[in-house]
Amino acid sequence: MRLQIIEEVVDEVSSNPVISGWIKKDRVRAITASYLNSLTDEELIEKSTTDQLAIELAAIIKTEIRSSNPVVGPDEFEAVLNRVDTDVRMGVANGICEVTVSKGETIDILFGKIDGELKHLANETVDKYSGEVADKVTKRLDRTMAAVPCGLPVMPPHWVFTVNVWTYEVMGEYEVFTVVDNDNEVIPKPYFGHKGQKYIRQDELISNPAGNNQNGTFVRLGKNTPITFQMNGYSATIVGPRPKGVGDKIGGSSEESVGYDDLLEKLGEEI
Repeated sequence: MRLQIIEEVVDEVSSNPVISGWIKKDRVRAITASYLNSLTDEELIEKSTTDQLAIELAAIIKTEIRSSNPVVGPDEFEAVLNRVDTDVRMGVANGICEVTVSKGETIDILFGKIDGELKHLANETVDKYSGEVADKVTKRLDRTMAAVPCGLPVMPPHWVFTVNVWTYEVMGEYEVFTVVDNDNEVIPKPYFGHKGQKYIRQDELISNPAGNNQNGTFVRLGKNTPITFQMNGYSATIVGPRPKGVGDKIGGSSEESVGYDDLLEKLGEEI
């Protein structure tokens, strides 16, 4: 996974024409390799399951870029550094995906073995009982399976772990979304040749900058609305026997973030 992440990060960062002029491809490779090789296998796996791996690596690369002191305006410089965050995240994600795909057959075999072992252990447990007791164990398992909405006990009568599946809906909006056009040639600038142009998307009324109405009021051209997004999906995992596992519920089987209902109502009105 180290090798895959290194190459994917190098490709993503070096593909940016501006960033590649500030930091060489070999330097990106050296920094990425040094960081990943400093981690143990356990640390690499743990950090790769969160954003920590990409965040720490991006911070190192951005520090290297800052030390090169590129001649560019502060706004444009920060906008390009934000692109570094995105490139590193994509490189890390692509590297992990490459490993997962290449080892897919092995992963399927291992999960198949686990599934077979669990079924064998479950059958052994039920086989220890006979007659009326066996019927009670089987009925109890059936009732438990129907009564637990967030998981399925797979090892009666002793709980080992739970297979959990959730569906989720994500929606939100960017209060302010800014894109900087660093290659813009419309606004001349004596020293740099041109000035980067900003495109801002936020909740505001748009008026004509060229003039006003006869009564002195602004000429309204339209309304600028924030960018909203919405997606649905599902997630599955295995929860071990801990005091509080992933997916433990407080109340019902559905959970909502603060402000979800307000945003749902707002997006519904816009649609």
